[in-house]
Amino acid sequence: MKRVLISILARVKGNVNANGTVAALTEIKKFFTTDGETRVYVSGRCVKYCIKQRLSEKGFELSPLERPRRVVISKGNPVLYIDDDLFGFMMAEVPGEAARRRFAPIKTDGIVALKHCEITRDFGGRFDPTGKEMPSPFEVEVADFIGQNNWILTENIGKFEDKEITEEIIQSSPVKLEEKEENRKKYYYLPSEPSDNSKLAYGRKNRLKAFLEVLLKERYTFPRSATGLHQPHYYYAVILPTERLLPLFAHIDYEIKNGKVMLNLDKIEDLGSLLMDGEKITIIDFEHALKDEVKLRIENCKKKVEELEKELKDAGSEEQKKRLEEDRQELEKRIEVLESIEIISPYKIENVINEITNYLVGANDEY
Repeated sequence: MKRVLISILARVKGNVNANGTVAALTEIKKFFTTDGETRVYVSGRCVKYCIKQRLSEKGFELSPLERPRRVVISKGNPVLYIDDDLFGFMMAEVPGEAARRRFAPIKTDGIVALKHCEITRDFGGRFDPTGKEMPSPFEVEVADFIGQNNWILTENIGKFEDKEITEEIIQSSPVKLEEKEENRKKYYYLPSEPSDNSKLAYGRKNRLKAFLEVLLKERYTFPRSATGLHQPHYYYAVILPTERLLPLFAHIDYEIKNGKVMLNLDKIEDLGSLLMDGEKITIIDFEHALKDEVKLRIENCKKKVEELEKELKDAGSEEQKKRLEEDRQELEKRIEVLESIEIISPYKIENVINEITNYLVGANDEY
């Protein structure tokens, strides 16, 4: 299965996704590590909600929510509604209709702080405009943290297994669905790009492009909180198209260098050593700081290679030669990895969006 792994390093301030209220205190979402550190986070549900609102503003119709029983559910129609398509759904069994569910082709775990995070309290008061009642004090937990926002995008956007949709959904589709059989399963495809401009919302490419534009280019606004409206401040987005499930997310970290947030290149190099032919790391550098850092690293590695080659000529024992040769090969591998990384400025995000779209739902899906 084709996948695109995306990990975004972003800064979040305030209390943008409150955990709830205890007495007069509005808590922030957080958890505690085994080392006793406090990590603040924004839930994946919150991030997806924010993106759905932006998709709605871009003209896509969202699945209306209803409560037939105790649980609020969507319509479960991924043909008509972009959020049922991208983020999946679960429909309980009802009289006359079997249970259905769709595994989300786009998944996220929210924005999670990468390091220990200090939490402070913002004090405030609610005042009676008439002046008859005493002010009612309240507190809000707030934090300022740099977090990691991970995404897994698959090729299943606009692609539905027959058990995910009903015959009624197929018959009422505003566009013709293409039927295919793969691995003894029946699938229905939305067109890549509908020829009718009035039905572009039902195109696989249009849906994926709209999502990527919100995520990487336009951003989204967090829900209203007691400390105001906020958007995530991006530093870097690391992108890896692959047919394997590589550990990209475990190799994302940062350090502060000369007052700038720098991606930890040691870990990126370790990830690069796992790549196969055809797999490439692309980094969108919103800080405009990484290209010079990578260039400096390559130059330093090349100097060390030259030094090792001189030492090899003067080496006396076979054991010493073997050790020096291994060090030289490791440095050459690091140079190869660093030179293969494509660093993109924010001005070229549109190119990245097109590459991801063509990779996942591209030229092979002619309609």
